Amino acid sequence: MSEQKKVKVSKQRQMTIPKIYFDALGIQEEVTVEMTDEGLLIKPVVKIPDDFAEQLLESMIAKGLSGQELLDKFKEAKNNTGWTRFKPEQTDGTI
Repeated sequence: MSEQKKVKVSKQRQMTIPKIYFDALGIQEEVTVEMTDEGLLIKPVVKIPDDFAEQLLESMIAKGLSGQELLDKFKEAKNNTGWTRFKPEQTDGTI
C-alpha cells in the first residue's frame, strides 16, 4: 500500500489517521511512534489476550514440539509481532 494521503495537523499537534490505513493496520487503542531517517513511523500496538501464551504453547505442543525446541520456538513466537495478529496456521509445516 504505497498510496499517500495528506492530513492536517491541529494546533495541538494532533492528526487523524485515514480510515483506510486505520482499518488495514487493525489499529486498536494505541500506536507507537518512532523517528526514522525518512520521518515518523507509526505502528499499531496490538493487545494480546491474557491467555495467549497458553494458547500458543498448547498449539506448539499439539504440533509435537517439546524440550528445547519448544522453548526456542515459544521465545521466537512471543517476540514476533506477527504472531500477535493471529495469522492462520501455515500449511508448509512451519509454526
